[in-house]
Amino acid sequence: MRRRLPQSPDSVPLVTINLGMEEKSTALAPTRRVLLLEDRSDYRNVLREYLISCSYQVTSVPSGIEGLRETMKARFDVIICDMMMPKMGGEMFYWPVTRVRPAARESFIFFTGHKNNPAIEFFFKRVKARVLFKPFKLAALDSAIQEIFLKVG
Repeated sequence: MRRRLPQSPDSVPLVTINLGMEEKSTALAPTRRVLLLEDRSDYRNVLREYLISCSYQVTSVPSGIEGLRETMKARFDVIICDMMMPKMGGEMFYWPVTRVRPAARESFIFFTGHKNNPAIEFFFKRVKARVLFKPFKLAALDSAIQEIFLKVG
């Protein structure tokens, strides 16, 4: 954005300053919706605040049961899901969601602290899952989210 300063009395502009600000279009891109499932409130809150700071609209829940309710209400662009949660873990959550919303298969990012669990590993291979192993860097989460957006548009 360019701004001109007032003209001098003899009608000659004094200075032109380039403020380095681009004018934004009035049509804003739609906000991407993220569903975050994590039973530990401290971890869930940190991830939620980070995702909000990245301009995502975030719904965070402590279990697969609440997550299932949310997926019945609305579609999410990204589903970030812990594998080990009480009552309904990541795998048990995945199957009904993808049965009702088949396109959601491409939207999942799973995370777990159980890297060498054969049952979890089998599930990840079976569904060709995007997986982050705790502890992970937020840059790894960003990359996984961007991979989803590139794949599904």
